[in-house]
Amino acid sequence: MDARMLLGATAVIGVLVGASACSNPSGKSWAITYEVTDQAGGTLSEVNYSKSPNRYQDEVTQSAVPGPVGVPWKMEVVVTAGQRAEVTAKPTGKLRLTCRILLDGTKELARATAPATGEPVTCAKQTDS
Repeated sequence: MDARMLLGATAVIGVLVGASACSNPSGKSWAITYEVTDQAGGTLSEVNYSKSPNRYQDEVTQSAVPGPVGVPWKMEVVVTAGQRAEVTAKPTGKLRLTCRILLDGTKELARATAPATGEPVTCAKQTDS
């Protein structure tokens, strides 16, 4: 094989690889844990949360868990660096919910308590890039 054919093949491979380039080629992402709790237990009518479907794509999607969902509730996801991690939970009945967003299951990034019993709670945190 002569050098011109080898260089030409390398250029074509380079173009093909570039065509499928990722928007987050480093794969830098955050391991996020969402938690929703209430002192008395109970159930949730719905939980909505964000996650990245692929650590190499610079995006998040919204997912929903329809109720009834038992409290406490917990979900581990990956969120691409620079994107918003968010969870919202709606109670059934007169619960006063608290939510948390944890990094690597331990470091608290956000915490919120519903303004009143029976009201939804939302926690959100913009991840660092």
